[in-house]
Amino acid sequence: GTWRYFYYHPANNHNSHQLSRVLGIICRINLSAVFLSLVTGRGGYMACPVITYSFLLIWLAMRFRHSINYDKFLFRAKLLGIATCNFFIWDCDISKAFSHSIMHNSLRPIWEWYSFVHAHHWATFMGIIFAINQPIASFQLRKLESMHGLTHFLAKGLISIALGAAVMVWTAGPLQMSSFAYNISHPYFGVIPVLAYIYMRNICGTMREHHIGYLSMLGNYSLEVYLLHHHAFTDSGCVELIAGYPRCNFALVSMLLMFAARVLNNRTSIIQQMLLPEKDESKCIQQFCFSVAGVTMLFFLAKVLSWAGMVAIGTISTITIVCGILLYQTVVDMTWAEYRDSGLELAQHHSSISHPALNIKLDMDESTAAKVSPPLIGTLVYFVACCLWSFSSSSPQPCGASANNGHWVQVNPCLPRGKLHREFHATNYFGLNECSESKTNLQWAWPENAQHTHCRYRYRSDIEAQQKLQGKKVVLIGDSSVRSLFQSLCRFMGDQKADGFEDTTPSHTDAIKTYGTSTIEYKWAPLTVDIITKIRSLKNPGFVSSTKRLPDLVIAGGGTWDKLHYSVTDEDPQSRRETVSKLVKSLSEMNMPVIWFSPPTINTIALNSDEKRAQMNEESIEEMRQMYEKLGVTSSVSFVLNGPSFTRERVAESFDGVHYPAAIYNAGAQILLNALDWLMVSPNRDEEDLYLPKPGSLGIPYLGLMMICIALIGLFFFDGYLGFSYLAQFFVTNDTVSPGELYEDAFTPILKRLKISQKYEKAPQESSYDVDNHEITEFTGRSSSSLSKRR
Repeated sequence: GTWRYFYYHPANNHNSHQLSRVLGIICRINLSAVFLSLVTGRGGYMACPVITYSFLLIWLAMRFRHSINYDKFLFRAKLLGIATCNFFIWDCDISKAFSHSIMHNSLRPIWEWYSFVHAHHWATFMGIIFAINQPIASFQLRKLESMHGLTHFLAKGLISIALGAAVMVWTAGPLQMSSFAYNISHPYFGVIPVLAYIYMRNICGTMREHHIGYLSMLGNYSLEVYLLHHHAFTDSGCVELIAGYPRCNFALVSMLLMFAARVLNNRTSIIQQMLLPEKDESKCIQQFCFSVAGVTMLFFLAKVLSWAGMVAIGTISTITIVCGILLYQTVVDMTWAEYRDSGLELAQHHSSISHPALNIKLDMDESTAAKVSPPLIGTLVYFVACCLWSFSSSSPQPCGASANNGHWVQVNPCLPRGKLHREFHATNYFGLNECSESKTNLQWAWPENAQHTHCRYRYRSDIEAQQKLQGKKVVLIGDSSVRSLFQSLCRFMGDQKADGFEDTTPSHTDAIKTYGTSTIEYKWAPLTVDIITKIRSLKNPGFVSSTKRLPDLVIAGGGTWDKLHYSVTDEDPQSRRETVSKLVKSLSEMNMPVIWFSPPTINTIALNSDEKRAQMNEESIEEMRQMYEKLGVTSSVSFVLNGPSFTRERVAESFDGVHYPAAIYNAGAQILLNALDWLMVSPNRDEEDLYLPKPGSLGIPYLGLMMICIALIGLFFFDGYLGFSYLAQFFVTNDTVSPGELYEDAFTPILKRLKISQKYEKAPQESSYDVDNHEITEFTGRSSSSLSKRR
């Protein structure tokens, strides 16, 4: 679309590359993304800088030597030079030009942008090739459609078969690669399915007439849809507006998404024209400089406030109100004179009619009420917004307080998700792949949470667990109950032998298992003093086994066996309290997230000795849990996995009074995996950086040379489908439909309409393709004038 504007718009013949338009488009692309990032506190809108890069590339391509843009061969030679530069920048190893990998080690966001753009670095150029040859491709299609039916059918069919065969090769080859390998190969092979889709979409005139309007409308809001879909369709699922009816909810959210995208598009366009008016280039550049200076000042002010420790709602509110009033007054001072003059011109236009009151009002300066009321209203609105934000952010409890508040329900987990929600008031328990493997009717579930809490408790599949723990090291320290939790995590990592009949690992020993880049380690510590010893060993990297690095997450638990071994004399309770105090100190000194696993519910009747029933009964263990809480164990950790929460309702299934079946510990693992959403939000960048390739190493030179050869075919054989269109000539014997022979017939009407001198003596063929009705927008069976009116 950007290339077509520069090439086809009649107003661009004289001043087609003004800086005001460039700044306006860049603002249009990035303004909404910047606003959403500031409001939500999250980034990830990587498509916006990629689109900005593509726009600047096209603008520079059209701006450099723009006098040859309408020459048949010189313009294409210029584009070939740009393709060569694209090859050297993206497909050659540029990291050798830097003594230090600046982008990789210092500015990781720049490296992420580099890797994202690399995946699409040929897409923009392939789009340019298709756009400059689109009139020829459209002319060929319409010429084929005017021929005999059989010839028309065979010619289009041969091109379709060839494109379909290319798609099949792409499906069997690059599409089957691993994720990393596919991302590297995508810049070179991703054009194949796109070309096939475009040709099939436009192969029939009837289809072109019906779909072009809808695609055009969707294209107008595609940027806003991309930005907003990150918030409408999150990682935890679609935003829930109609509980229990997922399909109806999806349809409603989609409609609201399109409406919000339209509103955001309209507001962004208005703000863009206010800030950077395209018709007044000097004013546009001036206001752009003011905007950059203002944003820079606010950035450094935020850094100063952060350094001084003054980041508080009161400080931010004061600065916001003062800056808002100054900004308002600056805008008024810059625009009031122009507004007043336009009012006077309007009054002079209606001077033939007597409007004394109107004339008096226009002659007056801005009143005091008009000057004061907008800042007062803005301050009041900001104050109300701050109050609502403070209330909404402080009223709900954090997710950690309700993560253990689930229950066991007797239900078929393979029921539709909507029915599960409506009838059982809980989220789905199992995915489609897991539900058929379940043998029990009792499933762990959470009650529905309020929408504003953003706590989305749900069943986490094996794949989700593996992705969450990818590149992480988790250490579990504790007694046999903690070991059962360790085995449950191993099962979610894909090790189905854990805690099964084929598991021959001794029970009372340490264990470590590695799954790809993930490591899960268990340290046997039956007593509290053992837990303290193992925790202290983690602080010294020399004591860490195997991987020689500190863990990303520590899970500790115990206390049950302390009641059995340290409840004989009167001195034992005091000694136990001192031990727990030492445990609190050790836990609070950890520099990573720590989870405390409180002992599960004890089935007193099932205990196998009188001593255990006297010392380890559920009443004694509950007293011990309360003591741990009072002494600060639960407050010194990041999260508490409450054992009784998922064992209390199934206490009768404890076969020895202490341990439970593996399915019950899976519920504890599910609580743990949900808690990782806020315990391990940001990935371990230091560890990931060890596996990141250097900039430039993503390029494949021989595939880049292949793309230059393909670009040669598209440019100098005048084929937007990169040579496939020439296949139509096999079935056309009495006329020419080769793209190279159709250049003058396709471009002469366009150049004539743009009033550009033509160098061709050959006149366009007499046909039904009228000059005024020659399409310049898309492949469509309608004329451009009717399409413009309809738009």
